[in-house]
Amino acid sequence: MHYLALALAALVRADELLVQSDDDRLARRIHGDKIFDTKSYVDEKDRVAEFYRRYGKTWPPHHFTSKELPSYTEAMARREAEMMQLTDSQARWDAWMFLAQARLMRNFTVPQWEVVKAPPEIHAKLLKNVRDHLANPRREREDDATAHSGVEGPNEPDFIDQERLNYEVLDALKPLHEAWCQCELEPTSVYGVRLYREGATLVDHLDVPETHVISSILHIDSKLDAPFPIEIQDVTGDYAAVDLEPGEMMFYESAKCFHRRSIPMKGEYYGSVFLHYRPKDWTFNRVDIRVAIPPHWGDGLGRRSVAVDADGDVEDSSVVVEFALGRGAPAGVSVALAWAGPDGSSPVATLDESSPDARLGTHVGHRFVATPSNNDAAREFVVGAGAGQRFEVWP
Repeated sequence: MHYLALALAALVRADELLVQSDDDRLARRIHGDKIFDTKSYVDEKDRVAEFYRRYGKTWPPHHFTSKELPSYTEAMARREAEMMQLTDSQARWDAWMFLAQARLMRNFTVPQWEVVKAPPEIHAKLLKNVRDHLANPRREREDDATAHSGVEGPNEPDFIDQERLNYEVLDALKPLHEAWCQCELEPTSVYGVRLYREGATLVDHLDVPETHVISSILHIDSKLDAPFPIEIQDVTGDYAAVDLEPGEMMFYESAKCFHRRSIPMKGEYYGSVFLHYRPKDWTFNRVDIRVAIPPHWGDGLGRRSVAVDADGDVEDSSVVVEFALGRGAPAGVSVALAWAGPDGSSPVATLDESSPDARLGTHVGHRFVATPSNNDAAREFVVGAGAGQRFEVWP
């Protein structure tokens, strides 16, 4: 690709932007996932039915594996095995959301990342602003939007505000991103300058699928005692460690490729801006991702019927209920108790004279069927909200 020519064009574009008014320039900005309604709910039974309709009953579906290298499919299988060891339902659901997103998002490039030199004049402007404000940055988490930044470590990251300059850069560098992905883009979000501090790491994650499709990290300045690489998982399933120098930028498919900084930073600071774009007419969203999560995601959690909102929050509807034969039970009769789940009935307990009752952890809305051994009609019970629920087969 002719990045030098594009870089020169980007400089011209940046000069043109300087004559625009602030209102003209900032009115076009899109702030990531804030443009999406996140209030809808999806019932698990309906979600599973839609999963089967789209993908069938084989996991992983051919829809995924047909587009993957065998090594990537194997890497996803290892990740899934680790996820299924999680005992917290929300943590496991969130991990499944990431895995489904990574496998469902389309590829734009191979190997999905590339390092190039940023246009020198753009880097110079960014560097000057960082150096001018390095002595008095603010804490990043003072802004509520960064409350879940994924940065961990003993020292909170700092932040240098430069919104006007950021949007100049976002517009000016769009042609370089379009040349890299070979598609027409619209700018969606720009963030920074983030200043990582001593001991910082970044959790393994994906970016916002609706908006952060084609992205870059433009590294501005750092004072390090050791390399602080960004690690990115590419089409092979392996992680590449990329150590950016000041003035370099890394293109990457940030909503497709898992990325992290697992090596704690050693040094005083590491400052970058993050640029994000999406293809024009992009419609992919988190509803598609939720549907692509297989029904077995909750195996072993005691939870299979849940409500999940578009933010990925699992409603905790856990309750403990008691089932009993009841005082009117005929002598010598036993009862087979089964949970009526979306995939069929699952036996959970047998009630008889020696064990006339059973306490079960379950969830609001779950249905149980009690089938007597004497050919009496089966009884159905639906779990409601609240503690102290007791169901008797023969009251």
